[in-house]
Amino acid sequence: MAKSPNTTPSKWSMSSTYNYKYPGWTEQNPFISAIFQAVEEEATKLNEQDVAVQNELAWLDYVDNEFITDMETYPDAESIIKKIMKKEN
Repeated sequence: MAKSPNTTPSKWSMSSTYNYKYPGWTEQNPFISAIFQAVEEEATKLNEQDVAVQNELAWLDYVDNEFITDMETYPDAESIIKKIMKKEN
């Protein structure tokens, strides 16, 4: 099989860097300012969602500890089982 002519590595390389050189450019440029504001708003939404999830989990733990764990019988489940057993007989 013939070798492609472009398979030899090149001695040239490419790189780029960016240095922040202009103080105050975020306040003066409305486009950049809008991007930063959108990112901050999204981070705030995520934090609010995390708090809401934590509150919901805490409520479920409370309900489980206060009501369900202390139950010795489950009346709804027992009534369903009794109905099923009567139908089978």
